[in-house]
Amino acid sequence: MDEMYDNSKRTSFFKKDVSLETALSDLNELIDGIECPIDTNESQSPIILIMGCPRSGSTLLLQWLAASGLFSYPSNLIARFYKNPYLGIRTQQALLEFDPLNQLGFKETKLDFSSSLGKTYGALGPSEYWYYWRTFFKFENDSQILSQNQLAKVDGKKFIDQLLAFEQLTNKPLALKGMLLNWHIPYLYSLNQKFIFINVNRDPLLNAQSLLMAREKFFGDRNKWYSFKPSEYKELKDESPITQVVGQVIYTRKAVSEGLSQIPMENIINIEYTDFCSNPKKFLDALVYKFNKLGGNIESKNVDQDLLKPFDERKDIKLSDSEVKFLREELIRLSNN
Repeated sequence: MDEMYDNSKRTSFFKKDVSLETALSDLNELIDGIECPIDTNESQSPIILIMGCPRSGSTLLLQWLAASGLFSYPSNLIARFYKNPYLGIRTQQALLEFDPLNQLGFKETKLDFSSSLGKTYGALGPSEYWYYWRTFFKFENDSQILSQNQLAKVDGKKFIDQLLAFEQLTNKPLALKGMLLNWHIPYLYSLNQKFIFINVNRDPLLNAQSLLMAREKFFGDRNKWYSFKPSEYKELKDESPITQVVGQVIYTRKAVSEGLSQIPMENIINIEYTDFCSNPKKFLDALVYKFNKLGGNIESKNVDQDLLKPFDERKDIKLSDSEVKFLREELIRLSNN
């Protein structure tokens, strides 16, 4: 079993609750296949997909897009209805959004920017939504790479059609993470030519260090692989933890870059995490321009001005001098392979 999915290998905070998992499985088996009134012929806005390495700033970016008020997004509540987004959205509206007297006691809280390895807090916190993606894309243990035969078996139309519920029920275009398919960007584009792929990149040294720290936080062990596995995983699996995380960053970035090179530039936004943190408004302006050029209709004038202020980017080095030296050497070596 892949260590990421072996509950016994996780630290206590990240262990899955068996009772919750059973309840969610039962619930989603019941709602799977329920026909919902999604109009697949209705004009659709572009859908925002965040791509890139794990620990590159994707969670903050999704939280920021959610807080802007311009986009719908899969919340932690909606994500629990992963086999039927329509019912998840309607449930959230009935319990939270359309309860002005707060009869149920579920007060809406303002979104914040806290998270723990991609996990946000509160019913309205943005979810990575991987359970939904994994309903359609069946990955095997060693990587997130699917063969053409495997992709041919995916019900791509249903995958897209169910996402249409977000815009149709909220009147806001959808933004979500798509990093599980970093290695299949042209395939995603073939399903929907209105995807906007936001490729977020972080300083490779800081990205690799963060992946190493994530291993300690998630497993309590640097030797266990955390998050997505590139196609080069078999070459990396017997290397040192530092070499592994460096390779994870370099090969993932390479795969995303190669995938994006096969689709039109009008569907792509490349953003450095440090640039986003220092000037969110510049990023927003670029996003609004590309979004509307692809047939969307959003305006940035009503976005909370506090969201346009710079973020503090954490750049602290937590590794020893010798570890940093080795990490830098591996970045050079593997970049030149």
